[in-house]
Amino acid sequence: MSKSNIIIVDDEKSILSSLKRELIDEPYDLFFASNGQEALKILSERPFKVILSDVNMPGMDGFELLEKVKKLYPDIISVIFSGLSDVNLILSIVNARQIERYLMKPWSIIDVKLTITQCIELFDLRTDVANLRKQLKKRS
Repeated sequence: MSKSNIIIVDDEKSILSSLKRELIDEPYDLFFASNGQEALKILSERPFKVILSDVNMPGMDGFELLEKVKKLYPDIISVIFSGLSDVNLILSIVNARQIERYLMKPWSIIDVKLTITQCIELFDLRTDVANLRKQLKKRS
C-alpha cells in the first residue's frame, strides 16, 4: 500500500520548516505550499488524503482555499489551523464550511500528529464505506 499524501499550507516559511522537521519521520508523504495557488497546483498533480491550512494568508485565505479544495476534491479531509484568539468565531466558520478539524497555533506536535493520523483513518474509512456501497448496489 502506498503512503498517504498530506499537504500543509502556510505563508510563514518558519512554520513550514518547523512542521517539516517535526513530521519528517511520520509514515506519510508530506508536501508544503506557501499560498493557496501553490497548494492548488500541487493538489492537481497527485491524490491527497489530508490538507492542513493556515487561516491568515495573503491573496487567498485558508477558508477560501479549503472551499475550493472541497469543490475540486470533495474527499480530502480538511484541517484549518490558526493563531486567532476568537475560537468561537473560528469554530462557527469551521462548522459552516464543513471543515473536519481545527488546530490552534501554537500547536502541540502530538496534537498535529494525532490529528493527521485520525484524518487519514477517516479518509480511509469513508473510502471503504463508499466501496462497500458500490458493491452492494451492484448486487441489488
